[in-house]
Amino acid sequence: MQQEIGLAHTSAMRQFVQFAVVAGIDLAKVCPPDLLALMDRAKVAEWLPASGHVDILEAVSMGTGRPDLGVAFAMWCNMRGFGPVSLVWDHCATLDEAIRMTRRYMHLETAAMRSSTDIAGHEAALRHVLTVPTQFGGSQFIEATLALQMRITRSMLGEEWKPIRLELAHRAPPSHRYHQAVFRCPIEFESDRSALVFRKSDLHRPSQRANPVMRQFLEHQLAQADSQWPGDLVQQVRYFIATNLMERCANLPHVARLAGLSPQSLQRRLAERGTSFAVILEEERKRTADEYFRTARRPNLAELSHRIGYTDASAASRFLRQHMATGARALMAQSRHSRRHPSADRLVS
Repeated sequence: MQQEIGLAHTSAMRQFVQFAVVAGIDLAKVCPPDLLALMDRAKVAEWLPASGHVDILEAVSMGTGRPDLGVAFAMWCNMRGFGPVSLVWDHCATLDEAIRMTRRYMHLETAAMRSSTDIAGHEAALRHVLTVPTQFGGSQFIEATLALQMRITRSMLGEEWKPIRLELAHRAPPSHRYHQAVFRCPIEFESDRSALVFRKSDLHRPSQRANPVMRQFLEHQLAQADSQWPGDLVQQVRYFIATNLMERCANLPHVARLAGLSPQSLQRRLAERGTSFAVILEEERKRTADEYFRTARRPNLAELSHRIGYTDASAASRFLRQHMATGARALMAQSRHSRRHPSADRLVS
């Protein structure tokens, strides 16, 4: 199997089409033609653009007037029906192990998002961030993945488990009673992040379903699939940088280790392809910064700093000036203009 950057396995899309039938949603009435064509291709294709999965959820949510669509899909779906990564969750010893396994191999399922675990005092926050450009936004996709994470956690720690709170970056919908019933915790809208916040001690509570032998077998299968992905080294490095920026691990030694090379060998092979680690790192930081200012409702330098792998806002500010020839204020103003005139923005793009 070989997967290119920016793709996602079609298992999720096929499940969503089945969900739409059960939910009485006429996809032909609420989806643009290009997204309908993607769903048709999902019947036979194994991989499709990850952005398509995100756009379909958002378009159907808008077309049906259902702000709870992503959560409803996540609660309906077969959470073991997303491919080999989804089979590992049942067998991990702790939630921390399940999160780390998912983060390590998520690219074998989808390139649409990445996650990080933020620790503050007695709290842990599993934060999800979209990594692909979209036509309509990604709040439904992010909510769906957070709801799926909650289901995974309850399967491991017991159905009575509930988070401390749910943080969502978008504004509150007219009603969020379904969200409240599902997550059973306070919900903070217009937050600086989209995250499931829970007790730090839950990370290491033993799972009720752990099976170390089966986990080891499945991890071996995932490692074999991973060894074949992707065929292009530059794309592989680009992916490893993108998925490690928030952890501040997007450095040459770490990425080289993930690629199975020494730092010197990685630099040499990238040079043969007309680029370098530093160039790709800068490009990924620029792409992440551009996407952040384009989609964030309340952009701020502290959050940007976290997303592009710096420890403080001043470093993010320097990066904008040195590598993007602009400042945070100009990008914030541009993002506000794009939100006020979305149709003009789409015409330009």
